[in-house]
Amino acid sequence: MKHGFKTNIVNGVTYLSVPAFDKTGLAVTCFSTRRGGVSAPPLDEMNLGFGRGDEKSNVLRNYELLGNAAGFDALRTVAFSQIHRDGVCIAADLDAGEAFSPRKREYDAVITNTPNLPIATYHADCVPVFLLDTKNRAAGVAHAGWRGTAMKTPAAAIREMAKSFGSCPCDILAAIGPSIGACCFETDSDVPDAMISSFGAVAKKHIVSHGNGKYHVSLPALNALTLLDSGIPEENITISDECTCCKNDLYWSHRATGGIRGTMAAVIMLKGEK
Repeated sequence: MKHGFKTNIVNGVTYLSVPAFDKTGLAVTCFSTRRGGVSAPPLDEMNLGFGRGDEKSNVLRNYELLGNAAGFDALRTVAFSQIHRDGVCIAADLDAGEAFSPRKREYDAVITNTPNLPIATYHADCVPVFLLDTKNRAAGVAHAGWRGTAMKTPAAAIREMAKSFGSCPCDILAAIGPSIGACCFETDSDVPDAMISSFGAVAKKHIVSHGNGKYHVSLPALNALTLLDSGIPEENITISDECTCCKNDLYWSHRATGGIRGTMAAVIMLKGEK
């Protein structure tokens, strides 16, 4: 597996991209940070969530700034309400701008083969998973909190890419972005129980018990297992290795802020045919 995302600073906006994806020239990748937006404290600076108590004009301006920096048309962004399940939306041009719709459609993963259509999921500790089929020109992005990790939401996206676009896992690049790490993700027994039920005994390698009814669980590692189990070659996977809770000065972390926080976006957009 490859390790590390690329940090980009453009016009004061800090965002991350996936080097392996960038090298293909097929897609724009973007994971936003807290830096470079116009939101006021305590949501400073880059908040992309409309439901966080921010001014709508600030959120819209943040989208514009991020899109201009990363190279996608922010007003066409497709994103949905997330409910920690494994629903997958197949996005097309008619869905453009869904991120700004008052409708409450609910999906935790989005896939597309439509060029110039940014698709996104929202994050503030939960795991972002980027997908790019380099052969059939298709892309996906998934949101996996602990429930989505146990449900293997990224696997649902991969299956739907195979069904809808003819994608073969061997042709898919995958990347796991910044999220809360095992260092900070302390849980009760319900989380490890769900992981062992879903993944089997192998999940125990990524669960540490402290003997007091508390556990530390590595959601990034478990999502990497999902990608491998789905048939994506190990050499096609990139992992960020950064913990959003540890680095809450750079990333929004629900746990570190006690829920008083903004929202980040994981965005991927297929480029048009050359």
